[in-house]
Amino acid sequence: MEVANVLTYLHTGFSRPIMFSGIHPSVILLDENYDVKLFDFSLSESIPEGKTHIITGKTGWGLSIVAPELASIVNEKSEVFSFGVLLVMLLTGKSIYSFEIGDCYSLLDNVKKYYQIGRFSKIADPIIIVGCPEIDQQQKLHDFTGIALKCVYKSPGDRTTMIDAAKQLKQMNRSAS
Repeated sequence: MEVANVLTYLHTGFSRPIMFSGIHPSVILLDENYDVKLFDFSLSESIPEGKTHIITGKTGWGLSIVAPELASIVNEKSEVFSFGVLLVMLLTGKSIYSFEIGDCYSLLDNVKKYYQIGRFSKIADPIIIVGCPEIDQQQKLHDFTGIALKCVYKSPGDRTTMIDAAKQLKQMNRSAS
């Protein structure tokens, strides 16, 4: 939720939206209070006034999770895709970086398949399942997976916005408390 809030702030809190352009697990830290911190803004760029995207030639891009339609173009929808893949990695406990590109999309398709049939125990990392009551667990996994899948639609126009993903995660977190 905190990562979504930070990305939302970068996209909406400035006159020129800032694209983080490097979202992946190794740029997310927890401080002594377990608050989430993003670091390494070396790939970040602001979108020029009047534009909707930036074209990047920076080399660190290979480390980030890139949307299928965008190899060098960065906009909010490409960052939403990257964030959704990050959520899938948290859900499944699998690192996208250990897969070939086709396998990454196979993982997303597999998550989508199990989401549609409601078999979350088949895709969720066993660590997040332990200790949760069955009914509560199913609803939380359903909600979390639904948010992740809204972020990784193949068509950028169909993807949710970062602000909506952040709101949905916050609402999910509140209802869990």
